[in-house]
Amino acid sequence: MEQFASFGTWHFIRALGLLAFFHFTLSLVFGMLGQFPSLKMKKALFHHLHLTSSWGGLFTAIAHMILLLWDSYQPYTIKEIILPFLSTYEPIESGIGTIAFILILLVMISSDLWMKVLKYPLWKKSHFLVFPAWVGMLVHGILIGTDSSNPLITAFYGGALAVVISLFVLKIIETSTSAKKQMKQ
Repeated sequence: MEQFASFGTWHFIRALGLLAFFHFTLSLVFGMLGQFPSLKMKKALFHHLHLTSSWGGLFTAIAHMILLLWDSYQPYTIKEIILPFLSTYEPIESGIGTIAFILILLVMISSDLWMKVLKYPLWKKSHFLVFPAWVGMLVHGILIGTDSSNPLITAFYGGALAVVISLFVLKIIETSTSAKKQMKQ
């Protein structure tokens, strides 16, 4: 029972941050997988998983930010949460997280509300903001996370990074191979 005595708001904040990163990583991975022509038979499934995990990430990230208001150790103000680099606690690291969230929010709003207004080519370009947003989340979590030195957390972040980089490399290879085939025809 002693281990639960010290379990406070900060633990929930950290768990929600990790869970939000996990959801957004899944969203990024499924979004990328849906772009592989070789996996077009699974495109609808990947799209569904991409949307579901992005909404899970958004709601989890919002819960993460709301709990920061009530933390007894290092409470944030609303201004510190929504305006980058104004936090009294780790302003750079907190600001990176805020910017990452704003970028994700812009992508999700553009996807659900502005897609018809933006038209597909501009929407597609704006969707690439997820990549710097995801990197920002990764950096935010590693730098501000009180448990980032924990081997399991390090493996979690390292595994996520390895999967995303691997998909980038595979996409480049597939695109290059496809372009070479088209040139031969």
